[in-house]
Amino acid sequence: MRKLLANIHFRYSIKTKLTVAFLLVGLLTILIMGLLSYTYYSAGIKRDFYRISQEATLRLNHHIEFYLYQLAKSTSSVAKDDLVQMWLLHGHGFSLEQKVEVQNVLRRYVALNYPEIIGMFLLTPDGRTLAMSNLSVIRDDVFNEEPWSHNGFQEKVSVISTHTVKYTSGDVRVLSLETPIYSIANMDYLGKLVIDFHLEEIRRTFEKADLAPEGRFFIVSDQDTIVYYPEYSWLGVPRSQTKLGKLNLSDNESASIQQWEGKKTLVAATKSETTGWTFVSVVPFDEMASATKNTPNAMLIAFVIIGLCIVLAVPFLSRAFVQPILHLRQVMSSVERGDLTVRATQVSGHDEFQYLNRSFNTMIERINELLQTVSSLKLREVSLQLREKEALVKALQNQINPHFLYNSLDIIKSMAYLEDMPEIVTMARGLADFYRYTAQDTNAFVKLEEELNQLKHYLSIVHIRFPGAFRSQFSVNDKFMQCRIPKLIIQPIVENAVKYAIEPKAGKGSIIVNAFDSGPYLVIEVADNGPGILPDRLEQIHATLAQITENGQRGYGAHQSLGMANVHARIVLQYGREYGLSLDSFEGRGTVVSIRLPLSKETEGRLIS
Repeated sequence: MRKLLANIHFRYSIKTKLTVAFLLVGLLTILIMGLLSYTYYSAGIKRDFYRISQEATLRLNHHIEFYLYQLAKSTSSVAKDDLVQMWLLHGHGFSLEQKVEVQNVLRRYVALNYPEIIGMFLLTPDGRTLAMSNLSVIRDDVFNEEPWSHNGFQEKVSVISTHTVKYTSGDVRVLSLETPIYSIANMDYLGKLVIDFHLEEIRRTFEKADLAPEGRFFIVSDQDTIVYYPEYSWLGVPRSQTKLGKLNLSDNESASIQQWEGKKTLVAATKSETTGWTFVSVVPFDEMASATKNTPNAMLIAFVIIGLCIVLAVPFLSRAFVQPILHLRQVMSSVERGDLTVRATQVSGHDEFQYLNRSFNTMIERINELLQTVSSLKLREVSLQLREKEALVKALQNQINPHFLYNSLDIIKSMAYLEDMPEIVTMARGLADFYRYTAQDTNAFVKLEEELNQLKHYLSIVHIRFPGAFRSQFSVNDKFMQCRIPKLIIQPIVENAVKYAIEPKAGKGSIIVNAFDSGPYLVIEVADNGPGILPDRLEQIHATLAQITENGQRGYGAHQSLGMANVHARIVLQYGREYGLSLDSFEGRGTVVSIRLPLSKETEGRLIS
């Protein structure tokens, strides 16, 4: 079988094979498109139907809610009537004539407002009920069978779904509206007013809503009883006892296609948040999808047209496609053999094969470039490895001098201790600890507490140098001690203060280190009571700091010593232009250097733009 298929495949020309292949692909495409079109068309019909029913339902719901709102609002005159208020408060002592007067108030409201009202009732929490005087009461306790008589007393307007009244003759089905009544004197809750009314207004509203020739709307309550349906005998009846019980109304998010009354039917249900009722719209599917009847004929006509086009176009297409492919195949074979000097023939134009030829040529050129780049990168990698080894050797050599210094200071400290010279012991210990701290990575981040502890070692040496004259003070709240700051940014500032403020006065001076928060910033201040800075020099320092702020990312401070310029450059490079040093000096009174950093206890070394 495989051999037979191979013989058939090689027996016919490319033109014949392309023609048959295109015809098969065309037929398959049309079938798939037809199925997909029908599927998506049906889905589109459901979406459109759901959207249309949603819009219609919203209008109906709005109209009904507005009608109920107007009905409830119009009862305010009845609720505020003096006779009604008196009966609700002191109805036990009312005479028959007084009750008739209250009933007349209810009857006048019906006559002047809503003729569809068939009954109005006043109910109190203590069990009293007063009805309109024109009702034909069969027995005294007939009102106990009405749903509003055991619905409780709610302090909000509520609607009771359709039900059959028992206090009048005939088959009368109504909706009930319950409205709370409050005292006009002190706003105490007195009872409720119940209105039973026909569904005429709802029926007229639904008759005006045109969904489709055979489409219809109906309403179902949250207890799944029928609130409204054109069939009067179904009103107030559980849906399961009617033909509507066969409909599935669980999907409130989209329309569905269901079998109902022997037809494929579109069903959409929307629940009202105000009343809790479900508005349902049903339309026969054929009324919304009449265009699908013509789908088979359209598919047949499309296939005939596509077949004719394929038979006429394949001879030209085969020639146009095969020749460029053969040329490109020949060039690719040369490249496969290792010849990267060959190039595909290019002709200016927008033909896809010309784009392919140009892309192929570009690919060969990029391969040549990549080969050269790989060779260059190998040379650079070897060079970098040599540099790394040189840097490692240099770093090991640089570690010799600090260790020699630490050991020497430890020997001096031990000798001073043996000779009972405490000042030299203190100085040697502080100097050793300080150099050991500074010799570590200067780019590290430390807690403010660690930085201040090392600063105290440095100041202890200054105190020994100027005994009794020099004063230092730290005013830093404990809540800032865990804040992370760049290492060695306070000591250079203090060292400058010692050099330019304490030494010129022979040690008679003070240095105060302070820290506080200012919004999102941590501000560290170093203040001295030295001679201050001359205005010209102060202006030069401000200009230098401003220049570092503008050009800090070019590494301005990288070549400075551990002074203010270097500290400012490190902070600007690390956090951004809004951070760094600021300087205030008062000639003859002293200088204050402020260091502004981000107030953070967790972030280390993150650049803040």
